[in-house]
Amino acid sequence: MATVGSRKWLPLICGLIVGAMATHFAHLTTKMLGDGARVMVNAAGSQMRSQQLTEMGNQTNASRKSLSSPQLDIPAELYKRVRILCLIITHPGNYATRATAVNNTWARRCNRHVFVGSQPTNLSLPLMRLNVTETHDNLWQKTWMSLDYAEKNFDLDQFDFIFKADDDTFAVMENLRLILLPLHPERPSFVGRKFRYSGDADKPYMSGGAGYALSRRALRTFLSAAVRNPKLDPCQRQLRHSEDFMLGSCLKGLGVEFIDSRDSSGLERFHPLTPEYMIGWGPMPMPKWMHTFNYFKFKACHRGCVSKASATFHYISQIEMYKMEFLLYGMSPIGVHLPETETRQAMKLLRGMCSCRLHSLGVEADRTALARNSRTAALDK
Repeated sequence: MATVGSRKWLPLICGLIVGAMATHFAHLTTKMLGDGARVMVNAAGSQMRSQQLTEMGNQTNASRKSLSSPQLDIPAELYKRVRILCLIITHPGNYATRATAVNNTWARRCNRHVFVGSQPTNLSLPLMRLNVTETHDNLWQKTWMSLDYAEKNFDLDQFDFIFKADDDTFAVMENLRLILLPLHPERPSFVGRKFRYSGDADKPYMSGGAGYALSRRALRTFLSAAVRNPKLDPCQRQLRHSEDFMLGSCLKGLGVEFIDSRDSSGLERFHPLTPEYMIGWGPMPMPKWMHTFNYFKFKACHRGCVSKASATFHYISQIEMYKMEFLLYGMSPIGVHLPETETRQAMKLLRGMCSCRLHSLGVEADRTALARNSRTAALDK
């Protein structure tokens, strides 16, 4: 009977064991599935949070970009609003070297440029050929003849300013346009590195090597009152003297305004020497004539003595011309941009705030707005 009873209980015991195992297995499966589901949910949540953070970061970056980056393409706007005809003085011996280097670098940023020489060339240089003897004593004659030729052969109404430079001058055209932007082309003005002849403040002129710019009205005033005056020659066109001093003396006598071209910190932006000399690292000490002839007191040092928005440098060799082109336009350190003051100045002027160029000629513009202190005050508002 005991055997038979044991056999009766055996299926029941086996069933209980199998049921318990099944229950345990189901519990484990449910736990595993639950953990897996939670892992999937957590992963999805992390992914969603990651996406949200990315989107927030993108929005923040976009917001920062909109606040810090100018809304205008400053160089492009300057190119349209300040139209410059560049006259570059050269001679046949420099056609293949200096003139070609200028033609391949900064001159391309003029609205139009032309080289001034006395002989034709097979090189692809836009050339103004003048009947003049190529000597240093004839530079004054060559200069006024080139200005006369430009007015007769080009439509000057297409240009606001005429910029004269030598073939060993390097010009940063964007910064030159920034200097000229507040000036109206129909007001007679003269812009450059202000010198005083032999230290005499009553004999101001602009350095020829550093390059200088005349407004359209200043050029026409010069031509009508001096060059094309059949009875008078107030500018002594045939005198053999330094072209920059002669032009400065002439324009001063004609009432043309000499513009202070220094930046808002009082630093010069037209330079008659190389960058090495202007920062005090020239191969020799600064020439004494710089201190004698420079109109404003200055010093040479590595930082804080030369404007970050400089427009020109002089005595630049053919090789140095390409080097400066590469350093200024071929590469850029991350995060480096225009000085903040100059950037704000450009943006305000381009947007029509405090720009005297937008005044009609019948309204007297505030002439002090062209002075350095007034420009600084306007920027600080």
